[in-house]
Amino acid sequence: MTEQSKDIEKKIQVYQSNDLVEAIYEDDLSATEHKIIRYAAGKITNSPNQFPDVSFTVSEFVKAAGLNGQGYYSRVEKLADELTKKRIKIHTVDNDIGWFPWFKSIIYRKGSGVVDIQFNDVIQPYIMNLTQSGRYTKYDFPTIGEMQSPYTIRLFELLQQYAKIGKRTIKVETLKEHLGVGGKYKQYGHFKSRILLKVQEELNEINVLTFEFEEIKKGRKVDEIKFTIRITDIPFEGDIKEEEVKAFIEQARPLVKQYGYDIPNRELKAWTSFGIDELQFVLEQIEKNNTKVTHIGAYITTILKSRYKEYKKTTSNFRLTDENVQDIIWNYIKNTKNNVGVLPEGFIEQKLLKEFEKQNYTYEQFQEIWKENSKMIYKAVNNK
Repeated sequence: MTEQSKDIEKKIQVYQSNDLVEAIYEDDLSATEHKIIRYAAGKITNSPNQFPDVSFTVSEFVKAAGLNGQGYYSRVEKLADELTKKRIKIHTVDNDIGWFPWFKSIIYRKGSGVVDIQFNDVIQPYIMNLTQSGRYTKYDFPTIGEMQSPYTIRLFELLQQYAKIGKRTIKVETLKEHLGVGGKYKQYGHFKSRILLKVQEELNEINVLTFEFEEIKKGRKVDEIKFTIRITDIPFEGDIKEEEVKAFIEQARPLVKQYGYDIPNRELKAWTSFGIDELQFVLEQIEKNNTKVTHIGAYITTILKSRYKEYKKTTSNFRLTDENVQDIIWNYIKNTKNNVGVLPEGFIEQKLLKEFEKQNYTYEQFQEIWKENSKMIYKAVNNK
C-alpha cells in the first residue's frame, strides 16, 4: 500500500470550535461545497503541521464522501471558484464579530486530479488545537457523506454540538441564518415543510443523529424551535482486529455487488462486527421485499443495528455467559421466527440440537443449555 493510500484509509474526523459551528453563512452552499470544506479541515486535523496547505485528489474525496459518478471532475473548477468567494460570520466568546472566507486559494491540477487548498490564516484557531479548550464539536467525516442536503449537514452540526445534553432551543430567525437560507422562506410554514421536515426525514433515514422538535410561539408566531436530540447507539463496541475487518470486506464486497449495490469500504468496515451472515440475511430481505431506498448503505446500517438491538433484548434474559452459545441460539431464532404458525417445543429442541452439534457441542452440553433457556427460546421463536 502506498503512503497516499494509507492516508486515504486514515479516519478523517472533523473538529470545529463551537464558534465556528455557530457561524452565520452569508450565502447558500451546496452539500458538496460543505463536504469539501469539512474534508479539507479534517485533513488538517490529521496533519496539523501542514496548515494552511492541504492537498487531496478528487477521487479520494469522492470516495471518502460516499459520492457517485464522474461529474465531480468537471465540477471542481466551478466549485473552487465559488468557494473562494463565500464568507462566514463568526461571533466569538469575547463578543467579537468577524467576516472572512474559508480559503486563500484553491488550485485544481487537471492533469493529476489533485486539489491544492490554502486555508485563510484566520481560520486556524477554529479548526486546530481545540481539545484543551473543550469548546468544540467533532464527528467522523463519513457521517455527512450520506447527506444530500446542505441544510441537513448544517443542522446536524448544530445539533451534534448539543448531543450530550439532548436538547437545544434556538430562535427561528437565528436558525435560518445558521443554515444559510438568507431571506428565503419568510413564512414559517414554508421553512418547516421545505427545510425542517425534509432534514428530519433525511436524518431519520441515515439514523446517526435524529431529532424531534417543538414549536414555541410568541403570540401567534412561531418564535423558537425546541429540539430533542437522539444519538443512535452504535453496537460495535471494542476493538476489531485488522485481519477480521479485511476478511469481512473480502466477503462483503462481492456479496453486495451480487445484489447490485456499490458500497464504499468505510461502510463495509462498520458492518464487520455484525457478521457476514447477518449482512446476507438483510440483503436477502431487501431483495425479497423489493425495498427501494435512496441511501442503501444507511438503510442497511439501520436494519443491522435494529436487528442487533433485538438480539440484545432477546438474549438478555437468557442464562448464558458464552457468546458463541448466544450466537447459535440467536441465529436459529432469527432464521426460524418468521415461519407461519406455532412451532412445538419438541420440534424447536431437535432443530436447535442440530445447530449445536454443527458447532461440536455434545448432547449433554446442549441439554444443560436447553434446560435453563427452553421457555424463553420457545417464546422468542413463536413471538410470544
